[in-house]
Amino acid sequence: MLDHYFGTYHCHQLTTEMLETWFADREWKRSTIKGVIAKISPFFNWCKTETIIVNNPFKYIILPKDDESTPCIFSLSDVSKLLSATRSKDPDLVPYLALGVFAGTRPDEIMRLDWAEVGKTGVEVQAAKAKTRQRRIVSVSNNLRAWLSLGGSLPPTNKRKRLQAVREAARVDWGQDIMRHTYASYHLAYHGSPDRTAHELGHRDTNMLYKHYRQLVTKDEAEAFWAIKPAVN
Repeated sequence: MLDHYFGTYHCHQLTTEMLETWFADREWKRSTIKGVIAKISPFFNWCKTETIIVNNPFKYIILPKDDESTPCIFSLSDVSKLLSATRSKDPDLVPYLALGVFAGTRPDEIMRLDWAEVGKTGVEVQAAKAKTRQRRIVSVSNNLRAWLSLGGSLPPTNKRKRLQAVREAARVDWGQDIMRHTYASYHLAYHGSPDRTAHELGHRDTNMLYKHYRQLVTKDEAEAFWAIKPAVN
């Protein structure tokens, strides 16, 4: 059955994301997915041993759990509505949301940043300001640069009440770590590199990314996400 779907691909071309999409399309239960992995994964382990592939893509598949919800993320429409409402009603808050959604910067870290640490190509999160106490530089995408060019306060004051106001104006749902999860999901789908996404997030490896930080989105959705820019007035 796997060969019918991926028959035109070589073993080294299969990725965990491709396999997870394949499983998701079939809407199989956890037990069924475990059974399939148990049968096929040993072959890919052999391929790795024979240096045909570098990593076994089945190794990193996250099984669905009935008692664990998937990370909540913003839809493309949500992102557009949220930033549009913010620009209209409270433009001073645009940098806060842009850095959270398009750079995956933690809310607490954003509140410790100032404009001196935001460059054209990267955002420096100094060790003293990072949750992990490790310095990192997050890449600035073209659309993030466009949003940051609008200006605003960094860090913003009275953030809680102001954020609540723009959320209500945009009429979008909010969830735990939704900005960071959104960034991770669309970044991974666009670049196709778990290592690169984990590095941008400040993680030591990809384990945290696969377990907690990403929701499945398509490449087309990811391309549309990174093209969201402020409308020209």
